[in-house]
Amino acid sequence: MSITSIRPISDTETYDLRHRILRPQQALSECAYPCDKDPLTLHIGCFLNDTLIGIGSILPDPRENSIHPTGWRIRGMAVLADVRGTGAGGKILQALIDHVRAQPLPAEIWCNGRANVKGFYERFGFVQEGDPFELPGIGPHLLMVKMESVALASS
Repeated sequence: MSITSIRPISDTETYDLRHRILRPQQALSECAYPCDKDPLTLHIGCFLNDTLIGIGSILPDPRENSIHPTGWRIRGMAVLADVRGTGAGGKILQALIDHVRAQPLPAEIWCNGRANVKGFYERFGFVQEGDPFELPGIGPHLLMVKMESVALASS
């Protein structure tokens, strides 16, 4: 199985997979996040042929109590169960990290990731901060954080 494309998508294109994979107990309309339409928010889709199989979003959102003034939050990372392990999630996460690297300031990237995917985020340089916590109706989560520098042009 080979991923055929990774590309930006609209916020509304994320809602079906957010609902089916991440929040099936909620109404589809509740799968819209407050900053989805912010012009700086990026939504990435992973496609197999023409079928959307994975999604992820990143938005400017400094973490509360962080020592870093610039922060980006990953939200809504999801890959269809039958294609997990094919690299789709990694390609999405790398696209989100690359987006932050293209910004003018170094930044912290963070997310509230599900506890069962801790190793996935660690492979990309994220570290757990604090203790696991429970999101009611969703399950155990971890705060995962990564400091990202920007590519600087050499003089």
